[in-house]
Amino acid sequence: MAWRFKASKYKNAAPIVPKPEACIRDICVGSYQTYGNNICASAAFMAFNWEHVGSSMAVLPLDDCGRKSKTMPLLHAHSDTITDMDFSPFHDGLLLTGSQDSLVKVWHIPPEGLKESLSIPECTLSQKQRRVENVGFHPVADGLIHVASGHDFALWDLTTQKEAFVNKDHTEVIQSTSWKKDGKLVATSCKDKKVRILDPRADSPVLGVANSHQNIKDSRLVWLGDTDRILTTGFDSARLRQIMIRDIRNLSQTQKTLELDCSTGVLMPLFDPDTNMLFLAGKGDTTILYMELSDREPYLIEGLRHSGEQTKGACLVPKRALRVMEGEVNRVLQLAGSSVVPIMYQVPRKSYREYHADLYPDTRGALTYLSAPMWLRHQDCAPPTVSLHPDERLAQTHRGNLEEFVKAILAMPSPKKTEPKPIVTQKSEEPLKKTQKPTQPEPTDEDRIDFVNVKDLIKGMEKQKSEPKDYSKDTNGIHKKITDNGHDYDRKLEDDVETQKTDEDTEKTIKSDKSLEKTESSDSSESLSRSNSYINGVPVQVPKPMPRLSISEAGSSDDQVSEAPKPKPRTTSVPGSGYKPRLGPKPFSASAGSEEFSFDKVFSVPAVPGLTKSDSGLSPVASDARPVRDEEKEKSLSPTSDVEVAANKEEYTNGKSDTSLEEEVNSSDSGYRPKTPGTAERRKMFETTDGSSQSIAERRRAYEARSASVANDEPPASPAPLRRRDSLKSRKSPEREEKRSSVPNVTTKRTSTVFGKVSKFRHLKGTPGHKSTHVENIKNISRQISGECNGFYGNGVRCGVPVSGGGGGGRLGVVELPLGSTPAARAALRHPAALHPHALLHPAPLQDWAFDPFDERRLLVACDDGQVREWILPEDGLQESTNEPNRTFSAHPDKIYIIRFHPTAADLLTTAAHDLTIKIWDLSQETPTAEITLTGHTDQIFALDWSTCGEYLATVCKDGNIRIFKPRASAEAQRRGAGPVGSRGARVVWALHDTHLVVTGFDKVSERQILLYNATDLGAPLCTVGLDVSPAILHTHLDHDSNTLFLTGRGDSTIYCYEVTSEAPYLCALSHHRCSTLHQGIVFLPKNLLAVEKVEFARALRLTNGNIEPLSFTVPRIKSELFQDDLFPPTLVTWQSWQSARAWLAGGRVPARTHNLQPPGMEPLSSHTAAAPAKEKPPQKPKPDLIKSHVPMDPKDKQESIMKSMSAKVTVNLKLEQDSMEGVDESEWDQ
Repeated sequence: MAWRFKASKYKNAAPIVPKPEACIRDICVGSYQTYGNNICASAAFMAFNWEHVGSSMAVLPLDDCGRKSKTMPLLHAHSDTITDMDFSPFHDGLLLTGSQDSLVKVWHIPPEGLKESLSIPECTLSQKQRRVENVGFHPVADGLIHVASGHDFALWDLTTQKEAFVNKDHTEVIQSTSWKKDGKLVATSCKDKKVRILDPRADSPVLGVANSHQNIKDSRLVWLGDTDRILTTGFDSARLRQIMIRDIRNLSQTQKTLELDCSTGVLMPLFDPDTNMLFLAGKGDTTILYMELSDREPYLIEGLRHSGEQTKGACLVPKRALRVMEGEVNRVLQLAGSSVVPIMYQVPRKSYREYHADLYPDTRGALTYLSAPMWLRHQDCAPPTVSLHPDERLAQTHRGNLEEFVKAILAMPSPKKTEPKPIVTQKSEEPLKKTQKPTQPEPTDEDRIDFVNVKDLIKGMEKQKSEPKDYSKDTNGIHKKITDNGHDYDRKLEDDVETQKTDEDTEKTIKSDKSLEKTESSDSSESLSRSNSYINGVPVQVPKPMPRLSISEAGSSDDQVSEAPKPKPRTTSVPGSGYKPRLGPKPFSASAGSEEFSFDKVFSVPAVPGLTKSDSGLSPVASDARPVRDEEKEKSLSPTSDVEVAANKEEYTNGKSDTSLEEEVNSSDSGYRPKTPGTAERRKMFETTDGSSQSIAERRRAYEARSASVANDEPPASPAPLRRRDSLKSRKSPEREEKRSSVPNVTTKRTSTVFGKVSKFRHLKGTPGHKSTHVENIKNISRQISGECNGFYGNGVRCGVPVSGGGGGGRLGVVELPLGSTPAARAALRHPAALHPHALLHPAPLQDWAFDPFDERRLLVACDDGQVREWILPEDGLQESTNEPNRTFSAHPDKIYIIRFHPTAADLLTTAAHDLTIKIWDLSQETPTAEITLTGHTDQIFALDWSTCGEYLATVCKDGNIRIFKPRASAEAQRRGAGPVGSRGARVVWALHDTHLVVTGFDKVSERQILLYNATDLGAPLCTVGLDVSPAILHTHLDHDSNTLFLTGRGDSTIYCYEVTSEAPYLCALSHHRCSTLHQGIVFLPKNLLAVEKVEFARALRLTNGNIEPLSFTVPRIKSELFQDDLFPPTLVTWQSWQSARAWLAGGRVPARTHNLQPPGMEPLSSHTAAAPAKEKPPQKPKPDLIKSHVPMDPKDKQESIMKSMSAKVTVNLKLEQDSMEGVDESEWDQ
């Protein structure tokens, strides 16, 4: 099978968040400016920073939950913020901490946890007045730690408490460190934007240096297991979060570079080398990403994301502490502002009753054979691996305090170089008899083959029969020594002839299965070589028997020495069949064609040593008679019953709350304990069972018959009947009537009745324009724009783009839109080569600019020097760059933040500046004058917006207030209220016919918010919607005809769409539009430039990294050839002035000017809406005939008469409800 078709076992791993009761709550966590993860965990404890200072730590048991008291015992570790912490991989109670007070301390946590506050460490290591950034334990050597402080990377030996190694080659602060899994190399990321590979035991420790993320912000690094690859997270020069994968053999080149999004929080990488699962938790983010790593493209495969609380820190729980019987493959501890949330990643499986060995490869345990002195003497020895099987693993390891810990390290024997790497055996293996190796003759050319015939291999296997061994010769007939998890113990061998014979049959079956299996790994040659033939002239030896892989597998060697196996339901243990996992609903079949099929073998269990065959063959699930149960528990089995039985706690923590009724009743773990009959009774029950009480075998037969491809004459029964147990009772029984009355009567309702009013714009669609209408490859677009400026403005003919250039000052490029991008565009198509637009040159940096909505040639620019420059552009656009404006006037003494035109009056300009004033200018005079000056702001003005009638002006300020001015009435604010609490920027726009205000901003934790206010009462918002955590300010645009709100930020790729209503829920989410690239700005065009015939209700221009593309927003309609007058009411005229500036300043009021968007020749949709047909008066009933009424009717005639009378009463309406609705055109689905 090709690699690209291989499905990963972990691709569907889903994050499962427990209920709040299962989390640690009411804790006090601050925001710490450190390079650490702020939380760590061992197999027994978790530790995290406490309080806002972070000098203390809370150490709690790993499975702890519930509310925590402020007076609980703490670890008072340091006098300043703790920057990093780590638990020893070989001692669950040994904790290492580093702090800003330049100290590194080692702590011992008792096995029972902290009973009282602890402030005395086991030892203290000083870092010479340098702030400690990273600390951690060596992954292989016991008692060896690393410390990164300032520009130094050091290794400390805890047995001597002295510094064993130090490297000073870093030129800036070390931000992150990570060891290779074998502990030979270490990688570091530094603030000098470089990544380094170190070998502390080499003469020249620095093995490689390469440039990394081109931003001095925080970066993280993790070594990808035992491979030669490292993964780093950081920021690029544009402050986009990045992920890089490098191979240390070619460190200068990246294998993969992935740009994610624009956010300020650094991504903390958490990697599991056993499963290749990578978790990315960003500080301040509410989302934790899950990706799976591969060794080839695409390298990173994204899985299911987790969205929850804001992340302060995160760590992985050691594999030894996972709940493997629940399918948990990893657990992430998320440190939030007031809680610790354990997020379990579970692989979905049909059942979790058995241990799924394929999900849990052997992992490193808590035992190592290498100490710190040995490692420093250039000795290497990999720690042994252990199984995660619950019967074999050692969950926790406590080795006393530091003094006892050091004594155990010093007493550790040195591993010999000739010895192989120690491996912890998980299952006992029978000792092989030492037989003399037979001498093979020299192979001839006839014997040499280049391929193996499978039939010959099978014949060769059948000839090779292993002789029964006499274990009394090998073990003296008494004991056998077995190694498990690093500890030796003896097990007595049982000489059972029948079990030994089963072992031999199983061994032969395993060999035959392996010989027929075509593998893709390096052991394929071993699995194919089962005969005495020569392969390429080399004799092949028969391999050892396979160890037992599953508790349901019969014939393994540990059946003789292990405890009696527990019966498990639905096991497929057939003697001599080996381990064959059941893949999907494959029907059962007999092992041989002549053998009669029997369900006794299907539901049989392995023989229990010490019991007779009849006793050990009992079925754990079949039942001959229903046991006596109380009425409440019996009612609970009904799918419609209201009686609930207390659920098993483990069952819901396992994520199996949706277990079917069949599995719940027949499960060996549930409260249902059926009487288990013998084999003869079960066979009789299978033959005499009826449909009302089906056994598992009957349901299985029905399932196989239903899934088979052969058509049957009669339909099979349901495999899991959901028939109520009281269905056989009398229909008039009071118990049945009472239960029926408790079931609600569910009737079908229309969508509008259930969900309320459905928006016509719910399924709006954003479509980019054709590539020929794009302006491509614009060079030197500047991103150095103030937060109060949207960064991109335009009209239907041209647009203004900030460009960077030498010589200082501000350059505003004017780009003419190509023909077809808008109805008003008239420029010729440009060659796709690099475009350097002609620019307007200014002596001071740009602050804001605006196009006159009533004159497409006029452009006004506000600069940092307080000057406003007026440019009148040529009809065909700029032909060359110029620095000579048509007019310049001084508007404010300091820099101007915002410049806007009045929406209805011509030659009227509004400016807001650093002097906290807003001025309204009359541009119709030769020298513009400030006619109105608005005051009252106490801090920087973030945004302003005129009402659609031009009567009111709304502002949002850095002081956290929203103000509404009536400029012609007063210079002071008419109304004032509290706005967004954040001080990072905001926007404001009028809505709902100037009766409401939509404000966007940030909250205290930098989450972007949307707030809706009533313009008559600014005391509190009517609605608040939290969006996400991002540094970009949400720019707003409101389509007043449809009340559709468009929101997006600089550096975003999503345009969020909401409908604003005057009733709850006020902000209704519509279909958001997701772009393929990030955009730097967006500007919406007037309504007269819309393609109404294509049901386009909004059009925008989007500025990306180097392109300008038109974006059309449409609504799917079937009858698009008609004018959709329900979507396009008469719109306000915004492209022509209603009055002059002098008239508006004089207090003149004009009625609102509207325009009908109906194109000539198009008929409105309302005129084609079919009226409901009038109901005809039903005919009067004829008078009955008294004579015929006494004559008995024929039964057939009587039946026809009844049918006619019923048909006359029933009115037939062939019109469907959806006929009067507007749907989607068939052509829309093909796009």
